[in-house]
Amino acid sequence: MDRRQQLEVFQAQTENLRVLERGWKHIKRGIHRDLLANNKASVELQTKVLALAYCAWSEAAFSKLIHTPHCFELDEIRQIKAAGERGSIVSAWEKCVALALRKIQSRNGSYVPNVKQELNRLIKTYIETPSQLRNKVAHGQWQVALNSKNTAQNPDLTASLANLDLVKLDLLKKGCEGLCLIVEALVESPEKAFHRDYWPLLCQVKEQLATASQFTLAQKLQLLKKKRGLAGDITLSSTGPAKKTARSG
Repeated sequence: MDRRQQLEVFQAQTENLRVLERGWKHIKRGIHRDLLANNKASVELQTKVLALAYCAWSEAAFSKLIHTPHCFELDEIRQIKAAGERGSIVSAWEKCVALALRKIQSRNGSYVPNVKQELNRLIKTYIETPSQLRNKVAHGQWQVALNSKNTAQNPDLTASLANLDLVKLDLLKKGCEGLCLIVEALVESPEKAFHRDYWPLLCQVKEQLATASQFTLAQKLQLLKKKRGLAGDITLSSTGPAKKTARSG
């Protein structure tokens, strides 16, 4: 790969992410409608489709990140890809963070290890923990999960599949977005803007994720019902005066 090819990949993944974002919103709207209609079968089906969309989105987001111009050297990109091929997406993320942290030189001895610890926590929670579940969905195990060798059922992952919902997938996406933002800030300006922005950005990401993690599908449904009720009230209030004006005229 040369710099021209790197730029082409970056531009391609940028466009792919735009399409995936639109698809994400479209699928979510369908799930919202089915939740309001209490169409549980369709909610379950579309939730799995959304999980597939998340798999595609997270891979495109990571690819865009490592191919961002003026961030990683070509050999570093090769190392990140090789780590993923030898291991997993988690291995690729860990190599990405390790290489990015090498760019920091002007800080005390504990600074880099502390940053690495925080980023690895995000990788653990939002990349490693759900990675197996994403793989099961991507390989067609929508209802019953199998073990890694496909020789027996995996009850734990089967239970996780049953508990998968729109809110949990939204949280995974937010977590991955936050991790991408932090690593992007690190590789784009490791000695200047990153030192200024890292801690506020990390606190903002962690606060948003903590809030989102407390949200449930039941609460989401209540909000949807409330919005539908408000929309109905607005419609009624706007048509009422219009009819009265017509009679008075």
